Order: sequence, then structure tokens, then C-alpha cells
Amino acid sequence: MSTASRADALIPPMVRHGGRDAAAVVLAYVPFGVTLGATLGRTGVDPLTAWASSPLMFGGAAQLVSVQLLDAGANTMVVILGALVVNARLLLYSASLAPHAGGWPTRWRWLGAYLLADPVYALAVGRFARPDHGGDARDRLTYYLTVGLTVWAGWMALTGAGAMLAGVLPASLPLQLAAPLTFLLLLLPMLTDRAAYAAAATGGAVAVVASGLPLGLGLLLGAASGVTAGALVGARDA
Repeated sequence: MSTASRADALIPPMVRHGGRDAAAVVLAYVPFGVTLGATLGRTGVDPLTAWASSPLMFGGAAQLVSVQLLDAGANTMVVILGALVVNARLLLYSASLAPHAGGWPTRWRWLGAYLLADPVYALAVGRFARPDHGGDARDRLTYYLTVGLTVWAGWMALTGAGAMLAGVLPASLPLQLAAPLTFLLLLLPMLTDRAAYAAAATGGAVAVVASGLPLGLGLLLGAASGVTAGALVGARDA
């Protein structure tokens, strides 16, 4: 048996699958994570404080909105409300994953809630919904945590690199478009039905068109519009 084969035999299958799937996502997120980190670094907020929002909320869209609001002098309640509006979709993600997490211990559910982000949800629900996923509650938890922690580590590194590069990137780069572009990217894995397409098209279009609004309101408006459009189409199709 080769060294690689012996190493594979020592690593649980769900860890291998989760690590491989998450690594592909992190690689795809390189330009967006670095751009978002650079956008954070160019605000008037202290760079370390801006980057610290990455582990604090682990969500690119809400993170960018919060830092932009702080940069504009918004008060604490406005910042919190903005983050909550942008992250409202996570409630739907949680409801979708709940049947698959029924056998998870409470402490791991709390960690799972923290790690819940768009790519983590997309990978997890995609595997759990397959009839051949071949795993029990423990296998599903192992896969979820592997994906979540890998994406988390990758996102910290990407946004940190972007924040450090903010001062050397050309000023002509349209970094103000990072928010709507990230919003559009995060929606792509969710395109599975008419409601998802309606939410993506509406939310993405509104976020891009309204990207020039102050206080990050363009992204807030895009998020609210996308959620509303998806809910309306979903109710009509039900």
C-alpha cells in the first residue's frame, strides 16, 4: 500500500469528502475574498478591526455592510439591523438543514449555527439530499464540520490578505462593487428552483443598480428585494 493510500485509510471518508469539496469552494472564492478584504481595508475603520469582523460574523455580505456602516458613522443599532437583514436568509438555511441535524448533540448544533454560511449550506444540503450520501447523523456532522471549518479558515486568510493588499492595489479598481458581486456569487449555488432564481435575479439586480447608495443601503435593499421575490414566487408555486 502506498503512503497516499495509507494516509487516506486513516482519514474518515466524510473528512476527505468535506475537505475536498470545501477546498474547491475556497479556491473559487479567492478573487472575491481578497477583493472584499481590500474593500474593508480601504474604509476609515482600523484595518485590524475591519478584518476582525470576519471571525465575528463569518458572512461576507453582512460583514461588508457592517464595516461600511461603521465607516459612515452609523450608530450601533443601525449596524446590527443591517447585519440581521442581510443574514435573514440563514433562517431559511437552518430550517432546510434541521431534518438532517436531528441527531447532532446540542453543543455541535451551536457550532454548526456559527459556521452556517452560503457555501457551507450549499455543500451540506447538496450532499445530505442525495440518496447515496451513505451516512448517519455522525457522518453528516463530520462532513458539515469539516466543510465549515475549512471554509472558515480559508475565508479568514483571504480577507486578511485583501486587507493587507488594500494599500497597494490600484485606486482605479472598482472595489465598491465587491458587495453586489459577492452577493451575486453567494446566490449561485442556491439556484435550484423558481423561487431561488427569482430571489437571485431580483436581489442581484437591485444590489448592483443600488450599489451607489450610502451606508451600504444598496446591499440591504438587494437582500430585502431578493428575499421578498423568492417568498412570493415560492408561495405561488406551493
